[in-house]
Amino acid sequence: MFRRRINYYPFLLLILAAAFLLSAFILDYKLKASIIEIARAKAQIKVMESINMVINEQIVANVEYRDIVEIHKDKDDRIVLLQPNTILLNKMMAGSVIEITRAMDKLNEESIEVPLGQITGSKILAGYGPKIKVRMITAGQINVDVLDKFEEASINQTRHLIYFHISSQVKVAVPFLDEEVKVATTIPLAETIIIGNVPETYVGLKNDKVPIYPFMDWEN
Repeated sequence: MFRRRINYYPFLLLILAAAFLLSAFILDYKLKASIIEIARAKAQIKVMESINMVINEQIVANVEYRDIVEIHKDKDDRIVLLQPNTILLNKMMAGSVIEITRAMDKLNEESIEVPLGQITGSKILAGYGPKIKVRMITAGQINVDVLDKFEEASINQTRHLIYFHISSQVKVAVPFLDEEVKVATTIPLAETIIIGNVPETYVGLKNDKVPIYPFMDWEN
């Protein structure tokens, strides 16, 4: 009596089909992850360039150190007090948020193009292949902080620098996958050289809605 042969063919087909689908899923996920990673870097550069350009053109170009900080001296012409113009700084911060928002809105209408060859990591293929479009969407509020820093310039001279520290978030999105990207940049507003000892006294007002001063050490 002959034994009936078991037909393994359907099982093999099922295993192969499952393996193929799993491989396709993993490949698709890795491709999207690679696209997002590249798009994240491109988005950070694009947003920072946009923020730097608009702040330098609209804010920094129209302000000088003496507009931001009033210097008080004693009878011996020594600096004894640095008094920030918090009203002007608040206006500058508010204006910066408005200008950055406009710039970000324009970026929302654009897309980042990632060549398919760049996903391979090969320098030779980086610029080749069809371009995958990745959208940028503004996500979260724009934060503008004022910081300052003292640094030694030369003998008996100290440089006082004032910065805007700007941070925000954008979302980069491809079909069925998106990720939020944190973007931060520091833009110098103005600086001056203080001859002699640095004054220990600052006069600062702290607004409950828009906290600015007293000055914060940039290093901390």
